[in-house]
Amino acid sequence: MKDNNLIYKTKKIRKEKRIMDVEIKTQAKEFHGRSCGIIKQGNKFLIMRVDKTPYFHIPGGHIEIGEDSNQTIIREIKEEIGCDIEEANLFAIQENFWKKVNKICHGIEFYHIIKPKYELEMKDYEIMENDKGEEKLLEFKWVTSDELKNIDLRPSNIRDMLVNGDYFRGLVHIINRG
Repeated sequence: MKDNNLIYKTKKIRKEKRIMDVEIKTQAKEFHGRSCGIIKQGNKFLIMRVDKTPYFHIPGGHIEIGEDSNQTIIREIKEEIGCDIEEANLFAIQENFWKKVNKICHGIEFYHIIKPKYELEMKDYEIMENDKGEEKLLEFKWVTSDELKNIDLRPSNIRDMLVNGDYFRGLVHIINRG
């Protein structure tokens, strides 16, 4: 859907209802809101990447208009991983600024510590996801803190917080002008 040079991504959900992500794109700039979930079982974290990109990130996705970040992470974890959440505790709000192919990008991301309702099978796997009519290959991988040190997980400061155990110290607000 186009409106005054803004492009809104939409996706179909049950009952053919159309929902818009909190995402604004112009030719020169881009903004999005995301909610992400850290899942740790034993000594391993679950990370993911999309379409074999050279970097990984934390599972999660775009906030839809009308959702709060907690509702988003519950929905995204169900969609991507297939599990229900017992608990989602916000530990970081991060504002990211970066450049992508001559475009200035800005994202606000909410990071939650996730406790699934049941123990997840700890094996690496791939699934195909239909995201707003676009097929995407999602690759999930369980890694230890030591393995995470050598993985390109973005944003890198979230990776560092996981490696150092800093995600249990309370809510933080981070501004990353990478």
